[in-house]
Amino acid sequence: MSNPPLDIDAAKRLADDVSKKLADIQGDGPKVQELRAEVEQLRSILGKADSEQSWIADRLKSVEDMFEHAATELLADGIKVGAWVAEIGRILGVR
Repeated sequence: MSNPPLDIDAAKRLADDVSKKLADIQGDGPKVQELRAEVEQLRSILGKADSEQSWIADRLKSVEDMFEHAATELLADGIKVGAWVAEIGRILGVR
């Protein structure tokens, strides 16, 4: 059984929103730095017309995992990740 197609436009909006919010964070802990790099990789993949959906899905899953690992650090910076994690799940078709 194949996976449903990803909502690429929603993924782009999400990546842009997360990137902007992460740029505003004053903290520069290692988890936030890793998350910034991962989101920028996602944005790069989404910016290429020939990107495979499986690449995008893998990168979204990676960002989701990083959110979960950085949740405490991000919460300390005033960022609630729950809505973003839910949106990633919706884009991936798992929630």
